[in-house]
Amino acid sequence: MVTRGQYWAIKNSLTGKEKYLINYYELQWHLRHHVPTVDQVAKYCEISVTAVNYYLQRAPVVKALESRGIPFRQHTQSELTATQVAAAITMMNFADTRDNTVKLDQLGIKPATYYAWLNDPQFKNLVDNLADQNIKNIKPTAIGELTKKINAGDWNATKFFLETTGALTNSEQPQSEQMLKMIIEVIQKHVKDSDLMQAIAADLLLVSGNRSLEAVKPPVEIMGSIVSENDIELEEAKKKLGIQ
Repeated sequence: MVTRGQYWAIKNSLTGKEKYLINYYELQWHLRHHVPTVDQVAKYCEISVTAVNYYLQRAPVVKALESRGIPFRQHTQSELTATQVAAAITMMNFADTRDNTVKLDQLGIKPATYYAWLNDPQFKNLVDNLADQNIKNIKPTAIGELTKKINAGDWNATKFFLETTGALTNSEQPQSEQMLKMIIEVIQKHVKDSDLMQAIAADLLLVSGNRSLEAVKPPVEIMGSIVSENDIELEEAKKKLGIQ
């Protein structure tokens, strides 16, 4: 005799066909970002359309598909659910500094479900629009905070502002030319030889034109001393005369 507990356990468990159906939904959604129609499911699982509709109404199947974040109702329901809208608004609220897992947990949504929803073009579009709007909303705050730091003498904030706005590169003369003039002025201050100064200036012009300078090879050093024939004869004569 089957007990009441065993009966509910059997009723709430998945059959082989239902597991096969769920696997097909999961494959199509996570790999292809596509929700199959009832006809496609029926053809793949080799069951009738009536059977597919029946399975999609069974609590264990619904729970399994929802926990995987698969919008299996998409072929009959185009609008997002209230839970999905709440999730998108909560997750894109940058003022809410809670961890994402905490946000989802309080909404009763598994992280895997939320990230699976992001495959849904409608849900992803809502999330993107909320994110763009939040960025626009925080822009005045960001500019205000940057202004405070600049006014307080923060050099990093000032440098960031100048580099971002291009204020450092708005001069008529390129920075490379300005730097080259400064280098030549420094060299002129210390080098008094006009010929040497002209040679240095010519080399700097080559460098500024992205042309490499020719390497000057030092003369090959001859090791040892050069011995002439006269020296050899002199040494032999010294030996014969006994002169060391």
